[in-house]
Amino acid sequence: MQSSDLTRLRTVRRIAHVSTFPPLRCGIASFVSDVISATPNIDHVPFELHYGRATPEGERHADVTSVGSLVELARAISAGDYDAVSLQHEFGIWGGIEGENIHVFLDNLKKPLLSVLHTTFGPGTRSRVQGDIIRRLVRQSACVVVLTKKSKEMTESLVGRATGKITVVPHGIPDLPYVAPPQPFGRDQFGPESPLRLATVGYFREDKGIEEILYALHALRRRGLNLSYRIAGEPQAQFVAQASYKARIESLVETLGLQSVVQIDDRYLSLAEQAACIQQAHLGIFCYQDPSHASSGTIPLVMAVGRPVLCTPFEYASVKAEEGDGVFLSGGFGHSAIASAIESLTSISGYPSITRAIYNRTRPWTWPTVGKVFEELYLNIDLRKSLATPGLGDVLRPRRILESW
Repeated sequence: MQSSDLTRLRTVRRIAHVSTFPPLRCGIASFVSDVISATPNIDHVPFELHYGRATPEGERHADVTSVGSLVELARAISAGDYDAVSLQHEFGIWGGIEGENIHVFLDNLKKPLLSVLHTTFGPGTRSRVQGDIIRRLVRQSACVVVLTKKSKEMTESLVGRATGKITVVPHGIPDLPYVAPPQPFGRDQFGPESPLRLATVGYFREDKGIEEILYALHALRRRGLNLSYRIAGEPQAQFVAQASYKARIESLVETLGLQSVVQIDDRYLSLAEQAACIQQAHLGIFCYQDPSHASSGTIPLVMAVGRPVLCTPFEYASVKAEEGDGVFLSGGFGHSAIASAIESLTSISGYPSITRAIYNRTRPWTWPTVGKVFEELYLNIDLRKSLATPGLGDVLRPRRILESW
């Protein structure tokens, strides 16, 4: 490609972002805000998806429960002075029973599209409705971003071919200082045993498997292990079922007699508060019950602080475990497998040095580094729309960053 062509292509500067946004308490909202902050050379214009309560003024929002509102949003963006649209996709933020309200938005959108897929899966894993949504997003997008190589493989399997549109960009992390872990855990012949401190941060999602963790802790307490477990985060107001899930977890803590072991901090935590919670723990624990769960902002956050993570073998955790140290997997999704995994970690050797190695591993994931990749994608989205070259996503990614991943 000639240098004059590159100059012509680097004109995509004004990006319309369609997503949830703060103050809505949502992981996608936090993600897109971090992407915007990490790409200061782009002119960003937010268009908020909401559930009937808009925060911005004017036309820059849509109620996802209203098909007409989504149509109006797409038409306003299409008529506006925007070079491209960056769309965040997760089924729960688009309205409808299974997120199908996104179709009317896409029907009326006439701009080049970059889609970030937070939920991916292979054929036969989810409903036809959800599969059709992903296939359409891939077909209509000039560029598709996924968070892991496995997500890319699953998406290509779902659409039936390698499209050349899909780029892997890891979930970004804040650049936090390393803090040494708390007092070592384990049995002490001269005094009381120090507890193994576990933590789960994030929202009270029903698929997190917290009940399985509690059953595991109950079994381990009966075996004499000293444990401490902190659950930090609130139910999301836009998802009513999360509040009832929290109530069930609180009831289960009492039923199992774990009041002295489990602490529930059901507040919305700032980034600094989440980091402090993780720093006070030896281990993060996430036991999602959906094997195809393909994204997480909390797992890389725990690792960014320098703490290992114990997970059930869902997709995102399995990929991170394959990529390097710091992620331990249980042998299954039930409480017995989780208990066995926790117990095996109580005898881990060289724990303090492991935490430093995990912290070092995450340095290429910091938002300033990830932001450079997103900026490159925004600047080259016209190229992606006009060409269907296999592997184009890997070509566009800066080589230094590619090698570090």
